[in-house]
Amino acid sequence: MNRRPQPAFANGTPVRLHQNGFTLVELLISITLGIVVIGAMLVMYVTGAAATRYAAAQGQMNEDAQMALSVITQELRKAGYNPRRPTGPTSTAVNDLGQGGWGLFACPNGFTDNTALLVSGLTCNAGGSGGALAVVSESDLVSGRNTAGNLPMDCIGNGIVAQGVSIAGGNYYTAQSRLYIANNALTCLGSGGALPRLTLNQVPQVLAENIESMTFLFGIGSAADNKVVQGYYSATDINGAPADATFAALTALERWKKVVAARVCVVVVSEAPILRDTESAPSYRDCNDNVVAIADGRLRRAYRTTVLLRNHGVGFND
Repeated sequence: MNRRPQPAFANGTPVRLHQNGFTLVELLISITLGIVVIGAMLVMYVTGAAATRYAAAQGQMNEDAQMALSVITQELRKAGYNPRRPTGPTSTAVNDLGQGGWGLFACPNGFTDNTALLVSGLTCNAGGSGGALAVVSESDLVSGRNTAGNLPMDCIGNGIVAQGVSIAGGNYYTAQSRLYIANNALTCLGSGGALPRLTLNQVPQVLAENIESMTFLFGIGSAADNKVVQGYYSATDINGAPADATFAALTALERWKKVVAARVCVVVVSEAPILRDTESAPSYRDCNDNVVAIADGRLRRAYRTTVLLRNHGVGFND
């Protein structure tokens, strides 16, 4: 076997062959650069994933807020709707729908008993932040959804039984809605069922999820023109002792009958924790514009709207 001749210099000294490779410094630099690139990619991925989760949570919160405010607005606009009739379910000359004139009532911390048959029997919780709203109106068969048995629906889909017959010969229906916050959800108890009033065996239903609290400010009509707002009062002011002496001299029912508008605020919370543990002192502004610390990592945001009570007071002496 012939061997390849070994390279040699001109003087015959053999040449030593060296293998090419990386030095230790070059290897360390390459590893360091690789770690930096991979770290940057991981940061971009984590940041992008967090931004995606944040955007998804914000989108869901916007939908929940829109649903809640839509329901509340719809109910408020029906408050007190009660056309004048020569006769009604009581002996008075005005059909008060069996509620003694009550068409609207609210509590800042929820009702003690949501199932009280009369609005006048509702009382407010001493503490809490849920908020609760009671609305009474007349329903009919042409302005809303009806059941398969051709009865108008209450807020949870139950059919409302006719309470009586008007002077014109047509049935009329007393609709009650009790909106309140339970387990971080806007919940409603309606007046449908076997009797034309709230029944104790009804099961309330959730209308909008992830609603942490509900707050109201009510616009009061001025003495000169009941349809012009002279100022806004909380439910506590209307139920208790408002600062305005003339308004304070009225009974609670008379005060609520002068409500012509409402500012509604709901605080919506994300379904899952979104804020990173490393975020410094996360917080949000509540319905009173106070900065509130977030301890559970869930996003929160206050959503607001103003509602004109188109029908409140119709059929009553202002």
